[in-house]
Amino acid sequence: MPSAVPVTTRRGLLAGGAALAALGAVVSACDKSPPKPPPVEQLLGPLDQARHDSALAGAVAATVGLAPQIAAALTVVASQRGAHARALSREISRAAGKLTSSSSKTTSPSPAASAAPPPPPPPVSAVMDALRASAESASRLVPDSSGYRAGLLASIAASCTASYTVALVPGGPSI
Repeated sequence: MPSAVPVTTRRGLLAGGAALAALGAVVSACDKSPPKPPPVEQLLGPLDQARHDSALAGAVAATVGLAPQIAAALTVVASQRGAHARALSREISRAAGKLTSSSSKTTSPSPAASAAPPPPPPPVSAVMDALRASAESASRLVPDSSGYRAGLLASIAASCTASYTVALVPGGPSI
């Protein structure tokens, strides 16, 4: 009696190998969970810095005796950093699932605080140092971010860098 020996063809072997490869890809894809977006909390630092920088630049811009070009540049910096704060606030709200309008915290000074003379305004170099720190902070977060958030942080870093290296340099071009 002749025995029935299974015949393996090259075509059958290739089809079996392809089926096993496809099955392996499907199984390995099931093991991976989608990457988690970076936490919203990482944006709280840049938000606080933007608010601080805006207030600081506004205070220095109001200094009496400041060169008009520098005062104008500081006013623009204050406006830009305020816009950064609003954009970061919106992104935090969006990522947290709460789409609300951003509101800034305002507090009225206490009567005792208004009796004391205000401290002297900080120098322009303080604004430049704050912008440098803000740029470095935002640029550190870019590699861990993606999409809109990465673009927002990179834009903030670029804006701060341009402000302290070009706009506020004494004797250099102003905004």
